[in-house]
Amino acid sequence: MRNKKFLIGIIIVLVFAGFILFNKAKSPKTKSRQVAPTVQAKKGSKNIPGRKVISKGKGALTIRIVNSKNAEVPMRIKAFKVINSRSSVYATSSVGGRMQEVAPGAYDIEIDTIPQKIFKNIKVARGKETIANLGCVTGSLEVITLNAKKKAAYYPMRIFYPKTNDMITAYMTNKAIDIIPGVYDIEVGTSPRLYKKGVKVRAGKETIIDIGCVVGSLTVKTVNEAGKNVRLSVRIKTSDTNKIVSSIKSNKSVDLRKGSYNIEVLSSPKQSMNNVKVVVGKNSIAKFTIKSSTRKSKSAIRKSAGKKKR
Repeated sequence: MRNKKFLIGIIIVLVFAGFILFNKAKSPKTKSRQVAPTVQAKKGSKNIPGRKVISKGKGALTIRIVNSKNAEVPMRIKAFKVINSRSSVYATSSVGGRMQEVAPGAYDIEIDTIPQKIFKNIKVARGKETIANLGCVTGSLEVITLNAKKKAAYYPMRIFYPKTNDMITAYMTNKAIDIIPGVYDIEVGTSPRLYKKGVKVRAGKETIIDIGCVVGSLTVKTVNEAGKNVRLSVRIKTSDTNKIVSSIKSNKSVDLRKGSYNIEVLSSPKQSMNNVKVVVGKNSIAKFTIKSSTRKSKSAIRKSAGKKKR
């Protein structure tokens, strides 16, 4: 009887030990099943865009702007929080296309266009991103100019508000500039200067002013009695007003607009020539012979001046 009870006890212990060993062998498989979905989620998360987190008590503002070619541009932006109908205070600065956290409220947005433009009363709610699509706020302007050889000439250019002397910006011909829609006066830095009035620029459109070739070239040639080049200062003036349009050195060509010019060579004594014609696309030559007596008198003046100083 005792042996029977002893055998039953041993069987119970063996069953209990087997049950514990079975559970230990099973537990690693269970863990691997639990880990696998997590790994898969990480791999798949690469294609899911991250959520934009907004700080507690804040809102967010994103300004989107496109240029005349319908491409989004990171233009500089300033945001001013509206206080009342008459005033606002500076809040923050950012660039187009970038989210910026701000306090909830209404904002006036200044865009760094040429000239700068302001958009009023853009409202930002707490805990949300406000996306303001301003679209195309500029047009494109390009002035095309050629030199006397009918090649691209990069003259300085100034843009003004119409019928005023208020300059908006300075730029260069043969290069496109983005500018807000409106009407402008343009000054091109040829000699003498060229003006285009009432130029219209439309949003999202390219405005091209093709001036083309309006100049010829002039070479003021100065030589001594032996026919050798002598380098001297030269003043060129318009024949009708006698206004100086260019100051150059002789024996070098200069581009001038079509017309008649008076030329003054700063020899001693001065020499001049009036009504020299300049024709578009051609080179005109005005030749001066500098006499040796003139050069001697010049050196004599310098010597006498040196003696007086002593």
